[in-house]
Amino acid sequence: MRLNLMGRTILPFFFDNKPLPDPHTWKENLMRWAERVGLDPAGLGAKTTRKTWESWLMFYFSERRIEIIQSQGHTLLTAVEHYLNMPFTENDRRMMEKYVHGW
Repeated sequence: MRLNLMGRTILPFFFDNKPLPDPHTWKENLMRWAERVGLDPAGLGAKTTRKTWESWLMFYFSERRIEIIQSQGHTLLTAVEHYLNMPFTENDRRMMEKYVHGW
């Protein structure tokens, strides 16, 4: 797994604290948090976090798509169907940078 400085910094806190919620609880949390900040919770689920991460990586590091696909354990078909060609903008790219930098 490749982690940037932020990822390496928070990883110990991630594993040393409470156990991860089960998928049902995680979905409920995501939906509650979305509603709290005025976002539409439709489509949120336990896989949302991983799907978002992979989509960001595919957009930001388009020249490394095969490596990203392999690191996520997906086939090329799965990546094409779900993670490629998301409608991100250059402004989105700037906002993603601090999260994906160093992957």
